[in-house]
Amino acid sequence: MTEIPWRIAIERALTVHHGAPPSRWLQLATVAADGWPSVRTVVFRGFLGDGPILRFTTDLRSAKVAQIDRDSRAEACWMFTETREQFRLAGHLRLIGPDEADPPLVAERSEVWTALPPATRISLLWPEPGAPRADLRRFKVGTPDPHEPPPSFALLLLDPERVDHLDLRAEPHSRVQYQRLGGADEPIEWASLAVNP
Repeated sequence: MTEIPWRIAIERALTVHHGAPPSRWLQLATVAADGWPSVRTVVFRGFLGDGPILRFTTDLRSAKVAQIDRDSRAEACWMFTETREQFRLAGHLRLIGPDEADPPLVAERSEVWTALPPATRISLLWPEPGAPRADLRRFKVGTPDPHEPPPSFALLLLDPERVDHLDLRAEPHSRVQYQRLGGADEPIEWASLAVNP
């Protein structure tokens, strides 16, 4: 596979930040049923293999799941404070839940579940997100099996089609836009264009 220049830049920024938790937080916007953007912070859980697809996790009972089912378009915005770089990644989201039939994706979902911190795994057993506040006793749940994801757990994949990389270190600032080329059955290639910041 051809190297992906914007992915190399993200991996370099993550290395500079030494894996500090805030460096793995980014904002992900989806489209709500009323047409308004809906944004929240998600945690980057690595790339899917050697390609451009980013991994996150979600609760299948959350509002974003219905939004993704209706319209899979999304954009993520990721700011790295140490390297002063911003990445905006626009593409399509895909949910990998308990009904997934593709064996490699089933394995990927299980692998990500096992790697989650215990507190994050426990939160997937809490009452339904966004519902009226439940009796606090319902939040006292047992420890979930670290090898068997619950039905509420989904792997969330962002497959970017456009990436905008802004580097604020240079004077003047540097900005490169990447566009994915080719169809679904063709090798992934990226066109790049340096633009004014």
